[in-house]
Amino acid sequence: MRRGLLLMLLGAVALLSDFGAGLAFGAEEKSIFDPRFDLGFWSIIVFLALFFILRKSAWGPILQGLQKREQSIRSAISDAHVAREEAEKMRVQLQQKLDAAGAEVHQILEQARRDAQRTTDEMVAKARAEIQTERDRLRREIDLAKDQALQELWTRTAQLATLISAKAIRRSLNADDHRNLVDEALAEMKQLGAGARL
Repeated sequence: MRRGLLLMLLGAVALLSDFGAGLAFGAEEKSIFDPRFDLGFWSIIVFLALFFILRKSAWGPILQGLQKREQSIRSAISDAHVAREEAEKMRVQLQQKLDAAGAEVHQILEQARRDAQRTTDEMVAKARAEIQTERDRLRREIDLAKDQALQELWTRTAQLATLISAKAIRRSLNADDHRNLVDEALAEMKQLGAGARL
């Protein structure tokens, strides 16, 4: 409807312009540069009529459309700024979470390393204690076996000395007897030593 009104208004302006020009041509021929008040008058009237009509019918809606467009652009820019700030906050939070997770992983790995080292140290200490206990037990057994062997040696030596004394008392000793006695004692000691080993 507004387009139709605008076209009618333009047609009226064209007719009035032609009408004013026809009046001017009918009278006398003038130069282009001569002032013509009737054409100027009608031009001003048509201009003012068009101005008021366009102001009411076209410029108001155009300005409203431009204002709405400007408002929607401002709103979009504002939304974009808000979204950008939220994205930046989320990026910072994500970076903080990643940093915290990295630190936590580092702490977990460090704790695992300490636990592994402590477990290794405990196992080594336990093994050393077991080895030392076994050594002590073996030393006691060796000392006990040595004491038993010495005790048996002393016992056998005492028996041998007693045997030698008994034989010596029964006969008088000369150098050959003495040598025979020592050989017999050594042979008996060897027999006793071989029996003890079995």
